[in-house]
Amino acid sequence: MATKTGNWLLVVGALLIFVGFCFIPAAFGDNPDKTMLGAGLAIAATGALLVAGGVYFKALALTKATQPSQAPAPKRARKSNCDSSGKEEPAVQCRVHQIHLCADCLARHYDFRSCAYIPSTRRSAAAHAAGA
Repeated sequence: MATKTGNWLLVVGALLIFVGFCFIPAAFGDNPDKTMLGAGLAIAATGALLVAGGVYFKALALTKATQPSQAPAPKRARKSNCDSSGKEEPAVQCRVHQIHLCADCLARHYDFRSCAYIPSTRRSAAAHAAGA
């Protein structure tokens, strides 16, 4: 639709520019008339405005054609679960093994000599909804 409108605006604008320039010889002929010069320039300027509008509509259609037709669906937020059991929300992260652990799995995984624990940075589903 926009390409057809753009084409018509370009054609009509070019015709108006031509008609406007046809007025100019009448302004400078044997019997010069300055009002003809003003009328010709006004018509030519209107034609130039229509040509610019036609170019705009064609560019608008071109950008719409290059954009993806449908935005990709946003990814669903991953439910934050323990990496070991997958059942509960993680409480800590083992920095050595890079796993998130719930309280039950922490009791089985705990080794004070080799593991270093920090609070888990995964947000729960309720925290995601509240933060968004």
